[in-house]
Amino acid sequence: MHISSRQRHILEILLRDDEESTIGKIAEEIQVSSRTIHRELKEIEKLLKKYELTLRKKAGTGLSIQGSQKKLNELKEMLFQADPTEYTPDERKTIILCTLLEATEPLKIISLAYDLKVTPATISHDLDQLSDWIKRFHLQLIRRRGYGVEIAGTEAQKRKAISALIFENLKESQLIGLLKENIQNKALKNIDTAAERLLNLIPKEKLLAIENALQDVNEQLPHPLADSAFIGLVIHLSLVIERIAKGEKIDIDPLYLKKLESTPEFRIAEQIVAQLESHFALPFPKDEIGYVTMHLRGAKLRLAQTGLPEESNAELTATAKKLIHFCEEKLGVMLSEDRSLLKGLITHLEPALHRMKGNMKIRNPLLGKIKEDYPDLFQIVQQAARAAFPRLHVPEEEIGYLVMHIGSSLEKTMRAKKRFRVLIVCSSGIGSAKMLASRLKSAIPEIQVLRNVSVFEINKIDEKEYDFILSTIPIPSKSPEEYIRVSPMLTKEEIEKIHAFLHRYKPASIAKKIGHTPKNNQLDQLESVHSTLGHVIDLLKQFHVMEIENHGMSLEEILLQAAETLKSKGIIKQSEPIVRQLLEREKLGGLGIPDAKLGFFHCRSDQVIRISFSLYPLSRPFLIKAMDEGMVEIDKLLFMLSPVSISREAVEVLSEISALLMEPETVKLLETHDQDLIRQYFVEKLTPFSLKKINTRE
Repeated sequence: MHISSRQRHILEILLRDDEESTIGKIAEEIQVSSRTIHRELKEIEKLLKKYELTLRKKAGTGLSIQGSQKKLNELKEMLFQADPTEYTPDERKTIILCTLLEATEPLKIISLAYDLKVTPATISHDLDQLSDWIKRFHLQLIRRRGYGVEIAGTEAQKRKAISALIFENLKESQLIGLLKENIQNKALKNIDTAAERLLNLIPKEKLLAIENALQDVNEQLPHPLADSAFIGLVIHLSLVIERIAKGEKIDIDPLYLKKLESTPEFRIAEQIVAQLESHFALPFPKDEIGYVTMHLRGAKLRLAQTGLPEESNAELTATAKKLIHFCEEKLGVMLSEDRSLLKGLITHLEPALHRMKGNMKIRNPLLGKIKEDYPDLFQIVQQAARAAFPRLHVPEEEIGYLVMHIGSSLEKTMRAKKRFRVLIVCSSGIGSAKMLASRLKSAIPEIQVLRNVSVFEINKIDEKEYDFILSTIPIPSKSPEEYIRVSPMLTKEEIEKIHAFLHRYKPASIAKKIGHTPKNNQLDQLESVHSTLGHVIDLLKQFHVMEIENHGMSLEEILLQAAETLKSKGIIKQSEPIVRQLLEREKLGGLGIPDAKLGFFHCRSDQVIRISFSLYPLSRPFLIKAMDEGMVEIDKLLFMLSPVSISREAVEVLSEISALLMEPETVKLLETHDQDLIRQYFVEKLTPFSLKKINTRE
């Protein structure tokens, strides 16, 4: 069965991750567009069908493969056994590096090309691109005609490169799985060919003894090793044993080694090595014990719940404060009052200093994303690190972790002062959007509703004007990850969902520049008030109440009778197109208002001549879909119609009426069916709303 490398990669992500993966996350990992992922998913669904599996797409959550465990295992087995017809460029480069780092003699380019099913020119191009990566470890890529290709360097440099290659290309979950499953001599069933090759760099038969040796001494450390540090040390020791057995060794600067010998970690390293020497009958040179010591000192420690690590001191605290003060000066935001920031930085800096002094690498899988999302902050923190550590080279991976600490504090500080600007979308921008805005105002006061718009207007608005989108209907031009869909009634679950989003949200002022909207002058405000009052007068003049005898009638017939009334009054051109549009809107989301016995039918259409607002009591109750996705019995319809193109003031008037429908006072009044009483009520409510604009600067 033919399956492309990209499709295989997508399937591996879906099968690998415990939680659902979003299209955006998959696209980012594979480094293609979301549109490309959508296209590939069509072919993947055909493949899944053959295995009696389905692809579940859940808006706002992501994708997952559904089916029996037996069928899932069959799919994994197929991916594992299939000889891929192609590798992705990244997979191919990973395999080239694995092969060259393992090799003990030069290899022919044509041989690599044959194994990877590409041309020699492709291999040469890959080697050109790998050259900088290889230089990072002070290794040399040697290529000579008639000689072949090889990576030359010291044993220590090759070990660092192998460790980095493993950590840069395998997720921590895969490495933990290797330790938990393959240590107990279980068969390796890795479904990614490049990942399998990487895991094969680790001599798995040695892992159990190494893990036992580390577990014995882990409890003696001031704080247990974090999973990532534990895995790193296991992998390092497995490579050490492999190389010592081949008679290869590393050297450490004698002065630095002498300094390491005086540390408590050196004594623990000696215990680890003693167990390994006994088990494998191999002598470990003192330099190797020093290298293990460097790993222990450079490990990321888990903080005990009480205070800071033992080795924290006044000098380290002063360095952390210097870092914070530098960032404060550049950002213009007070960070020094955040005690958790100082504590977090000291905790991170202690092992980080050991890593930097020992020229040890650390993996930061989020580095690319951090640099992309926070370019300015990354640059500021980089400058701060140079000022705080003038004699040390601070690699970008370490800068990335410092940005996470500073950025987290910055977001927390800004969030405390920030109101989130939200764009609310419904099909017309005049109905359910304002209802939702009204509910948001009381339920989530930190949200500022910027505008209510229709689904057609959304792409005309600059993304810098708002922080995120809430919508009562699907938005065809946006992916599910780009907005939050809620009902106009805003249920308890939806409120919790929004709160969870706000907690994760990156304030726009950190991630992007925000433009300032010019303030209106007094003349503009007076014109706006004049226009608003004009719309209120026109709307309430033509407001009418007309009862419909609906015995035996369908919803379509009821709507058609109401529309015919509006047509006779010259408010709409044709009835049928309006009814069709209202029914389509009802399919997108319920229009029944719970506890009000009211069906709120609204739309914007080119069939509407002028804005209108009318009430139609029914002779018999009628069951329709509610706004909270349940069912509700209604005994009256409320029509609100608008042309497609109307002024901002007209939209605001219609939106204010929509918001008033949520008030118990309004609901009670509509039950009277008294046309004059209802009209007078809206006059009293909409007049102060219009005049309030004089004192409002937008």
